This record gives sequence, structure tokens and C-alpha cells, in this order.
Amino acid sequence: MKKKIVLFAFGLILAVILALGVSAEEADSSLSEITSVGFSDPAAVTDGNRVSCSDSVSDVTVTVTRPDNIASVYVVFDRVPEEWTIIPSGGDEGAVCGTNGFLHEFVDVPSLVGNTNSVILNFPAGTSVAEIYAFSEGDLPDFVQKWEKPLDRADLLLLSSHSDDEQLFFAGVLPLYAGERGLDVQVVYLVSHFNTHERPHEQLDGLWTVGVRNYPIISDFPDLYSESYDGAVEVFSQNGVEFEDFVGYITENIRRFKPLVVVSHDVNGEYGHGTHLICSAALSESLEAAKDSAKYPDSAQKYGVHTVEKAYYHLYPENMITLDLDTPLEHFGGKTAFEVTQDGFACHTSQHWTWFYEWIYGTPEAPITKATQIDRYSPCYYGLYYTTVGNDTVGGDFFENVKPYAEREAEAVQTEPVTEPSPVTEPISPETAETAPAAEEESGKKLDKTIIILLCVLAAVTLLAIFLAASAGSDKKRRKARRDSYRGYNGR
Repeated sequence: MKKKIVLFAFGLILAVILALGVSAEEADSSLSEITSVGFSDPAAVTDGNRVSCSDSVSDVTVTVTRPDNIASVYVVFDRVPEEWTIIPSGGDEGAVCGTNGFLHEFVDVPSLVGNTNSVILNFPAGTSVAEIYAFSEGDLPDFVQKWEKPLDRADLLLLSSHSDDEQLFFAGVLPLYAGERGLDVQVVYLVSHFNTHERPHEQLDGLWTVGVRNYPIISDFPDLYSESYDGAVEVFSQNGVEFEDFVGYITENIRRFKPLVVVSHDVNGEYGHGTHLICSAALSESLEAAKDSAKYPDSAQKYGVHTVEKAYYHLYPENMITLDLDTPLEHFGGKTAFEVTQDGFACHTSQHWTWFYEWIYGTPEAPITKATQIDRYSPCYYGLYYTTVGNDTVGGDFFENVKPYAEREAEAVQTEPVTEPSPVTEPISPETAETAPAAEEESGKKLDKTIIILLCVLAAVTLLAIFLAASAGSDKKRRKARRDSYRGYNGR
């Protein structure tokens, strides 16, 4: 009896799962066939190594096929691509990709070219590609990044000199504000690392790990080393970049993203790196220039002017606040902001030979597990350098006295006067009249399907209850008959 009940219950659960269409299938790329014409080293785009890449001196055609439909294509470029196209094999029309200049680009194939098991990717001459993947339907692997465009406006703008500074001297800021608090955070870098193959990928991997989803802004300024402000000015000048170029770049990004709060480097350059020094010095001038349409008029005409409400410098000694980076965060499953940033810096493997590694992780004998363990260049300390909303009195939060944009918009909606809807019925256009029945029919189909599923589940549960009740009654009769037979035997 118990076995029958268990089997019946299992069947019921299976039926419900099938009715609801629950699936735990994972996407894979193992069955993909990728062939190309025009790459210098076609094998490099499928070898699983992002450091090896294939360049093109002419237009490139890549054919991707799978035995099942292609749900998505993921292209890892070695250099920022120009626009490229994807078309279904045998088709004439496709879609343009690469419009956002993402180094790691995810393409939802059905939404662009429909369901197909074969597509053609057309890349222009000069394209450099590291890897190409094609996935089936299902949950994507963790390494796949689906970047969103840079923000239209930012609550917080983090101005970082280099790729990895955002995980070191600003440790915890991105997990706390972009991840846990869900604010609109835009990361802007002062220099680029396209003189290497590894660091641009590490840069994106690290940002993705700590919860950033809007693509960063990366300048064309080269990564040059110096140990003083004057040394940095000189070495950049020798490479065709003047201090005013940095001010103009930062001013443009302030005007473009209109941040409420800006966070950047120590005015002493943390350990004295010349680029860090230039970064904080240029930001100081940009905070004023961004408000003045007469300065850098091209970006003023393009984006308008903007006044930042607060600017914090790392380790700035005045109006100092202390960030709590060691409290577990719900968004990251109980990890602290500092622990998440440690995961972020783990992506920067090319920099693990430096003293930064021990600075953020400690040693096997004395591991660092909390931000408060770091004394030198502590990531917890910031000073309020600039404010239009008054000094902090509570401390511990960049957004004291500042309401994020979403909160401001919500309050604006609540305060808008409520108007009664007009009793006049708007005339229905012929197009609407034609499509309305179809839309209503489609809506009815969805409702009918939901009702059918619910009725099936209800019927199954009812049958189970009847089955259990009948089984219980049958057992009761058998037990009574057995007792009666015992009585008869004892009486003879």
C-alpha cells in the first residue's frame, strides 16, 4: 500500500513539473562547429585562450552551426570592434552588432535573426578576436557577461586611474553601492591597458564579479609609470598627452553621466603613483569646469553642464568618513563588500606578482579577511573634498544628504497632481480595431492555458485525496474482517 501511495505521489509531482514546463537544462557550446575565412589564425578563436587571438587583414566570414537551434553567440574580442553583422545561413537580412563597442559581446540570436541552427558572422578587416562561443538554450556558464550600455545618468561615478585600482584602493565601493544598494554606478578609467592582451579582459571580469553591469568608460590615454606628479606630467607630455587633456576627459564624463557623487584617488597618489596624482588633480579642476559652459565647450554643447553634489577622495584628511566594508551583504550571499572585492582582484591574475597581492590577501601565516586589517592605504577611509549639500554629520555613507536619482523620481511622481481621467472615449483607429481582437484572443489563450494547468493540478490533488481515503477505508474493512475471523476461531 505504502509503495502504491509513493508511486502515485511521484507520478503526481512529475505531472505537475511537466505541466509547468520546469527545466534545469544548462546551455552548452560543445556541439558548436565554428569555421572561418579571413582570420590569420582560425584555430585561435576556439582554443579557450583569450591571450591568443586572430587578426584579420580582410573581411572575415565565420560560420557557426549546431545540430539544435543556436540560442546565443558570445564573442570575446581582443580589441574594441567596429560594427559587424550576424545573418542566418542562407538568409539575406541580418542584424548589426558591435554598436556599443563591447570587448565581451553577448548576442541573443533568436531575437535578432529568428530560430536557426546556423548563422554567419561578418567582421570587417582589422577585427581581432580572441574567442567565439555558440550556446544552446539554457542557463549560461558563469563566464558569460551580458553587459548593458553605460548609464544615461549616474548616482555614483568612480574615477579609477588603472584597471585593478577599483579593486584595491577603492575595495568594497562597487559591491556595496552597485551590488547591495543597487544604485546607478558608472566606472570611468583614466588610462587604458590595450598595450597588453590580458588586462582589458581582467578589467571586465573583475567589474562583473563585484556586481557592475553597465559597461565602463575607458580612455585612449596610455598606461605610463612615474613616481611623482611632475614625472607623470613629463612622461605623458612626451607621449602627446597634456594635463589639460585629462581635465577635458574628466569634465566630459561628468557632464555626460551627471553624477551626484564622484569618488577618486588620494591627493597624494596612495603610494605616490604619478598617474594617481594626475587623476585627483585633474578631477579637482574638472569639478569646477563641468559647471562652466565656456570651458571645454564641445562637451558642454553635447551634454550640457553639470554640478556634482559631493566628491570624495580616498584618504583625504578633512571631513573624513569610514566605510563599513566588513558587514555581510545579502546581494552576495553573505559575503562582505571587502570579500567580494577580493574575488574581484582575483580576476587580475597578471598583477598577482606585485605587492598588491599581499596587501589585499595577506600571507598564509597572516591572511587578511577584513578591510579593517589593512592599515596602509586603508580602503575604508575617504574625505569629503567637495560638497554643495553640506558636510557629513553621521558619516559612513557617500550618500548622506544626497538622494539617488530613482528616489528623486519616485518622490516627483508622488507629488504630481492627480487628474481625473477624461470620460471621453478616444476613437479607435482602423489598425487598432483590426489588431484588438487578435490581442484579446491571445490574452484569452494565455488565461485558458493557466486555468487548464491549475485545474489539472487541482484534479490530481483531488484524485490523490480520494485514493488515500479509499485506501484507508479498505484497510479498515480488512482489519475488521481479520478481527471477526479471530473471534470465530476462539469460539470453536
